[in-house]
Amino acid sequence: MAEWSGQFAYKQVADDLRAQIRRGRYPAGSQIPSYDQLMKDYGVSITVVRSAIRELRVEGLVVPHQGKGVFVSDPLPEGRQSGESADLQALLEELRAIRSHLESLEDRIAAVERLVSPSKS
Repeated sequence: MAEWSGQFAYKQVADDLRAQIRRGRYPAGSQIPSYDQLMKDYGVSITVVRSAIRELRVEGLVVPHQGKGVFVSDPLPEGRQSGESADLQALLEELRAIRSHLESLEDRIAAVERLVSPSKS
């Protein structure tokens, strides 16, 4: 699912899940698929899934329950609040960019670690 579109993979996953929640595929109070299932469905890493869920959590769309899974908020929040400041939006965008850079660095570190210590056969 996550394809090179010029948009970060976690953002693509979050956008798709958000749309499915808004369309009612995952109604208020329902559980969304597990991280493992989301990784398989979207063909992405755990880091991407965690970032996507984190974004939805910050928006108030989902609530994680330790050991049980992630559930759609009940009730669902309305669209953006009219009083939400431009400063807050700028901070959220900056946080998204930082998360994306961190994800990229984690991938690069993992690649270097694979080169430095090849897996044992």
